[in-house]
Amino acid sequence: MSLVQFPSRLLFSITADCPYVKEPWASSPADRPEALLPPLSELDGDAAFAQVHVAWNERGLYVAAEIPKQGPLVGNRQRPSSGDGMQLWIDTEPDATGGRANQHCYHFVILPQTPGHNRPVAWQQHIRRAHGRPPLCDPEAIQVEVQRGDESYWMRVGLPVGQCLDWAPESGSEVGFNYLIHDTAAGRQTWSCPPQAPYPNDPSYWGRLRLVR
Repeated sequence: MSLVQFPSRLLFSITADCPYVKEPWASSPADRPEALLPPLSELDGDAAFAQVHVAWNERGLYVAAEIPKQGPLVGNRQRPSSGDGMQLWIDTEPDATGGRANQHCYHFVILPQTPGHNRPVAWQQHIRRAHGRPPLCDPEAIQVEVQRGDESYWMRVGLPVGQCLDWAPESGSEVGFNYLIHDTAAGRQTWSCPPQAPYPNDPSYWGRLRLVR
């Protein structure tokens, strides 16, 4: 008889430090090891193929990912998770959120490239079954930069306060956070819970970022 292994990431609450950076990604995120999130997928025996970095300042929240890639980038706007890209879930009031999203919970989709457009595409979309919903931001307000290398590419994302997030960041506070990196070759990588968990609609599966200076 085979035994079913319970995902380790569901056994504890996850909080990681998010460092203050005055000018995020002015240099390579790889030069700031304190901004690198721990590869929690490895706790469940899943290889972490991407490295994800986070930072904050008074102007917003910033996420950068280095993703291995040797072939072409393939984005799918109709079915984002079937192509290359990154998705972010953020809760700016995690202490007031239970198992259902509310007006403080955000979902962003970022694709490095889509057919016919040699540039990144990003947008915010509503979370299903939410008790409340924040207004959708102007997609142009989402700051995205993609840098392609020989064996990987960097995707840098900035979410400005007042444009993408209704939020007043300050040192010592926390935000709910989860990501999904999807790649046509490597598959899927999530942070705070396994990919099969209902995290897209349930903030209780998201981890937390503690803003530190």
